[in-house]
Amino acid sequence: MDIKEAVKTAKQYVADLFDDEGISYIGLEEIKFETNSHEWLVTVGFERRWDRTPRPISTMLEPTRKRTYKLVRMNDKTGEILALTDGFLPDS
Repeated sequence: MDIKEAVKTAKQYVADLFDDEGISYIGLEEIKFETNSHEWLVTVGFERRWDRTPRPISTMLEPTRKRTYKLVRMNDKTGEILALTDGFLPDS
């Protein structure tokens, strides 16, 4: 699997898994290939409906937004998703 396939697979997995939560603005945040384990680590960010907090009327230009980040770990050869956890890539 190449890097583009890994990103597409991770983003689609997150979109499908969180579909009932009305997520939006799904995007790639980080990606890394682990050579020892032959696994892709892909951080995907998105917004949930309830993460959009309205500002007070005096500053109501746009609601404040918060992103959620999920780390998708997948097998390079099979594309199988092995884990989904919170956050960014671990420091190496």
